[in-house]
Amino acid sequence: MTEFLAFNLNSVFQEIIARMEENGAFDHEAYNDLVEEVLEEKREAGELEDDADTQEFIEDLRHRWPEARELLDTGHDHKILEEE
Repeated sequence: MTEFLAFNLNSVFQEIIARMEENGAFDHEAYNDLVEEVLEEKREAGELEDDADTQEFIEDLRHRWPEARELLDTGHDHKILEEE
């Protein structure tokens, strides 16, 4: 189950990076806003259970800001980790 959750969070991370690039929003505040927005969309779409610990997911993704900043600075989103 942990592997499944890690994979999903990585997918969410990839989606956040893609949206930031599409929107031309590259700062920390925009990243944090998108973390919450995308997770809420996942919940509404039924991809995230209502009783899931969303706050933990938010914190996990927010801690990836340095990685996001590097990807956005270099423009190489293909370097996003695809861990098992």
